[in-house]
Amino acid sequence: MRAKEFIVENDIPAQPDELPQDQVNAFAGAISMPGISMNKSNGSSYLQYRFGLAMAGAPDYPTKAVGAFSGDPLLSTYTSAEIEIINAAAKMVGAGPIVKVGSNRSTELSNTNVVSPVAQWNKSADTSKEKKRKK
Repeated sequence: MRAKEFIVENDIPAQPDELPQDQVNAFAGAISMPGISMNKSNGSSYLQYRFGLAMAGAPDYPTKAVGAFSGDPLLSTYTSAEIEIINAAAKMVGAGPIVKVGSNRSTELSNTNVVSPVAQWNKSADTSKEKKRKK
């Protein structure tokens, strides 16, 4: 078998008209959505995923067509060795540019509580014990 026999370079639309009538009758309420088909040269599993998210909230909770990374792989690295592996693999497959979003160090937000509320409670509890002892 030659590759051109099973690799399709063109968009082939679905052919629901070719289904036998008894199969059509079994598909109560069936809907085809050729606009987000994976059988197209520009088919996108990410778009189908986003469609599923939109259905989960529809019609009350609007969903954007794309998220923050719009289907891009998101990798989390902790060491320079991991970055080296990613860069090498990206070069091997021609993945294109790598966009660094953050550093390899996690940082606390500016509004992070750095004083323990328990320590403050212990101080007030110790003070009240002292007052009881003095009485």
